[in-house]
Amino acid sequence: MIADTITIRPIRVDEWIPDRCLNGLEPFNPNYHIPESGCPGINYSKKSNRENLEQLYQLTIDKYGGCGFVAWDKDKIIAYHNFFPLEIAKKIKFYGYGFDSPQPDNTLIHNCLTIVKGDYLRKGISSRLVIDSINWARVNNWKRFEVHLVLPDCEKGWQSDQKSCLSFWKRFGFKIFKEYDADKATIQFYGVTKRYSMYLSLET
Repeated sequence: MIADTITIRPIRVDEWIPDRCLNGLEPFNPNYHIPESGCPGINYSKKSNRENLEQLYQLTIDKYGGCGFVAWDKDKIIAYHNFFPLEIAKKIKFYGYGFDSPQPDNTLIHNCLTIVKGDYLRKGISSRLVIDSINWARVNNWKRFEVHLVLPDCEKGWQSDQKSCLSFWKRFGFKIFKEYDADKATIQFYGVTKRYSMYLSLET
């Protein structure tokens, strides 16, 4: 069974850092692909390149202890979930970055959750990654986890690499703290008129 061969490990710069979406049908073997410079939506520096991406991840790991998890099927990557502390998220400004976060201290911001398609869908892998991220955040004394630009449930939303539908995040206890009108592009592509910012309190 697929689940028996899957391991989830923290993101490590010397192993692999998220530098692309995993939107193919087959597991991704980093040993056979040229490293990329990450999503062009990451605006951490004036120039998007591999060196800056590695520095971003190394800085976050060194200063905060971690920034997400990768799901491996043996030596191949099948999914990942990454997040950044609010101060870093505001610098990279990618896919909802805490622009409306009401609590600036000890807050993590969801960045990306992506999985290869095909046989790995609907196996609970994305959920395992989110649960590991939440558990890591609690152990490391973070107080709040946020995800922004969440869509109402819609078919295209479920098919997207961001796993951004409302009910997905609700299952982990995330709650809406802000509702806002969707932009024109979102309305046209997803057919929805609202988006949401959600949070999970990590305090016991």
